Parts: sequence; C-alpha cells; structure tokens
Amino acid sequence: MNPDNLLKLANLFYSTADSHSKERLPKNSEDLPEVLKNIERLDTYKARVEYAENNMEHLSSGSARIAFKTNEDTVIKLAKNDKGIAQNKVEVKASGTSKFINKCIRHAKNMYWIEVDYLDKISEKDFEKLSGISFKDFGEAISYGLKNVSENSGEKKPKNFDEVSKTEIYKEIKKVGEELELLPGDLERISSWHRKGNQLILVDAGLTRKVYDDYYDDSTSSS
Repeated sequence: MNPDNLLKLANLFYSTADSHSKERLPKNSEDLPEVLKNIERLDTYKARVEYAENNMEHLSSGSARIAFKTNEDTVIKLAKNDKGIAQNKVEVKASGTSKFINKCIRHAKNMYWIEVDYLDKISEKDFEKLSGISFKDFGEAISYGLKNVSENSGEKKPKNFDEVSKTEIYKEIKKVGEELELLPGDLERISSWHRKGNQLILVDAGLTRKVYDDYYDDSTSSS
C-alpha cells in the first residue's frame, strides 16, 4: 500500500477513535469552587453537563443552557452549546444595569457557566401585587415598546400602554432592552420573573436580536 494512503488511514482511525471516546470526568466534589474549576477544564459540552449533573441539583433545562442549584443557594447557568455561551455573555453584560435585572456573582472566563442568586418564583398575581400593574398589561406594553428590536413594527399600541409606560419597571426594562437589543419574548413570560424580598427580578435576559439571528433564525447560518 502507498505510504501516503496508509498514513491517511491511520489518521482517520485515530480521529474516529477520538470522536467516540468518552472524556474522563474529574472526581465528584461538594466544594463548589472546585466543581466550577473542573467544569472549565473539561473539553466538551457533553462532559461538562454530565459532571454538573453529578454534582449539583438540576433545576431546569432549555435549548441553550441548564440551570443547577448549588449547595451555596445560588444558581449555575451552564451552557450546553455555543448559543448557551452567547446567552451567558449577554446576561453578564446585563448584570448591574438595573435593580430589576438579576446580578451575576461570578462567571467562567470562557463563559461555560455563570453564577447568579437563587430567587423565589412568582405568579402573575405576585407580579401585580409588587408592581401595581397586571402582568398581562406589562407584557403587552414591553412587547410594544421593544417592537423595533423584535422587528414587529406593525404591532398595535396596547389598551393600557400609557398607564404602564409611566411605571419604573417598564422604563427600566425598556431602557435595558433597547441598549442590549433584548427580544421581548422572554421578558413577557412570568417564568422569567422571580423576586428578592419585595423586589421583582428578571432572571432570564440572554436572548438578544444578535443571538437570535446567529443561532435561532433558520435563515441565518451559524456554521
């Protein structure tokens, strides 16, 4: 056999073997800083997810990230693919921009994970009690207010928009939404809102126009 062909076959064999090999996971630990360092050292999303599942409490999972509760009563948002890293970057950027936005405690340099406070879930009734406006009216108003970001210019002005637009929470979220180009879809879901004492907090602020275009829009290639 030609030496060049033999070398190609050997390279193919090793690359195939590598692609099917399972990455060795570090030892489990109850020490959160060690767990997070170990996650950063792993090479694949699959291994990082598996290790996190072994060491933290699974809370929820989306198409881009998995949320874990830690033994320090915080939440780790772990990227399960490239769009998860993109969303983590957005939430770190949003951190501290408003009292209504959940703050990032710390994050991996490569954005594989971010750590935020664990907060209490709320209902639409809780939202109204704490803000003075119904969640339905808020959702409709913020969707209308960010219509340029969502590129839904034909959206009609909601019935109670003038009243809602005068509230602090609307003004703050609209301002951050415009600055970061946050899509309103997540903002108008009650599951995206939690509470810290009597303060309403947006806990899901990772989906921007750019992230959507790069990773979710079928008409846009992300390869």
